[in-house]
Amino acid sequence: MNTAPDSFSENELHAYVDGKLTPERRAEAEAFLANHPEAAAEVAAWQAQNKAIRAAFGAEPVLGARDRALVAGLSRGGRGHTRRFALAAGFALFFLAGGGAGALLTAALQQDAPVQIAQMLPEASKANYLIYAGERRHPVEVAASEEEHLVRWLGNRIGRTLHAPDPSEKGFSLVGGRLVPFAEKPGAMLMYENGSGDRVTVLIGVNSGHEGTSFRFNETDGVSTFYWADNGFGYALSGAVGRETLLGLAHIVYAQY
Repeated sequence: MNTAPDSFSENELHAYVDGKLTPERRAEAEAFLANHPEAAAEVAAWQAQNKAIRAAFGAEPVLGARDRALVAGLSRGGRGHTRRFALAAGFALFFLAGGGAGALLTAALQQDAPVQIAQMLPEASKANYLIYAGERRHPVEVAASEEEHLVRWLGNRIGRTLHAPDPSEKGFSLVGGRLVPFAEKPGAMLMYENGSGDRVTVLIGVNSGHEGTSFRFNETDGVSTFYWADNGFGYALSGAVGRETLLGLAHIVYAQY
C-alpha cells in the first residue's frame, strides 16, 4: 500500500501544475497535497494564475520556474489570502511583463478595482513629486536622521503603523518625509535619493471603503508613477527615473508592507 510522501520540492509542484510529471509522480503529488493544505493552497493559486493568463490572452502561460518563484515569494509571509495573492501575482506579472501584458492580467486577477483610487493616486503622487523633489534646502519636514520620530508621527496621522521601506539594494536611501493631503485626509510622503541625485517619492494615503486595486503604471510629463491599493491604503511611487528602476523600487515597497 502506497503512502503519501512527506515532502515535495517546489520545482516538482510547478511541474505538477504544468502537467509535466509522470502519472506515478503525479499521483504522489496529489497524495502529498491532500495532506498539506498550505501547499495545496499555493498550487491552487498557481493554477488560478494560469487560468487568468489564458483568459486574458487566449494562450498558455509562459512563466518559468524563476518567475513563478517571484510570485510565490510575494504571496508568503502571512499574505496568503486569495485577494492578497491576486495582488501579489499581479505585481509580479506586471513587473515581469514590463507593464503591457501585466496591466491586462491584473485586471483579470482583480475585478473590483475601484475607479476612485485609480483616479486620485497617480495625480496626487505626481503632484507631490513635482513640488518637493526639486527642492534642495527643504524637500522634507523631518529628515532621515529622525526616522523613528518621522514614521511614528506620520503613522499616527494616517492611522496605521508606518515604517520607511529600505531600498538600499537599489542604491536609494531615505531623505525624510512630510505630511501631505490625500483625498481630503492626511497622507504620508517619504522621499528617497540615490548617489546620482535622482529622487523618488512614496505616497501612502487612506483608502477606506475601497479594499484594493490592481497594480498600475502611469507616465506623464516625464514623471513615472507606479501605484496600487491594499488593506484600506493606497500606495504610489513617483520619479523621473526609468520604469524598470521605479518598478524595482515598488517591488521593495510592496514586499516590505
